[in-house]
Amino acid sequence: MSEKNASQEIVIFNIGKEKFALYTDQVKSIEEMQTIVPVPLAPEYLSGLINLRGEITTVIDLRKRLKLQDIRFGLDVVIIIVDYNQETAGLIVDKVDSVETIKAAPKDLPESILNAPNGRFYSKVTEVNKARIVILNLDKILSLEEDK
Repeated sequence: MSEKNASQEIVIFNIGKEKFALYTDQVKSIEEMQTIVPVPLAPEYLSGLINLRGEITTVIDLRKRLKLQDIRFGLDVVIIIVDYNQETAGLIVDKVDSVETIKAAPKDLPESILNAPNGRFYSKVTEVNKARIVILNLDKILSLEEDK
């Protein structure tokens, strides 16, 4: 019996009232907001760089990357540190909600959503406590690929 394949853990977080998730094996840590040094001429969604325990880390504003309304709710804004291609990056989110185990395999999103302007950023959808959670495609979020 392969229990590892039967369930997966996800980190659920908010951007505004929307809930998104990443798999826990992609998340290295969750850090308090700190001073971010801007990078001149960087894309708008690239907030800048932080020094995280001696390691220079790129930080992306996930709200801007997903082209969501530019407002912040509360003082719970954090940086989710992720591992990507043996490098570390940070994603600014409004609030980390919880870590949940999903027992059913996440489902594919409808083509209409995947073909939408931001569709490439989405991977799968799952349900946790009767709420639908979109699991993000970390490869696409962290790539330099822009809308064509």
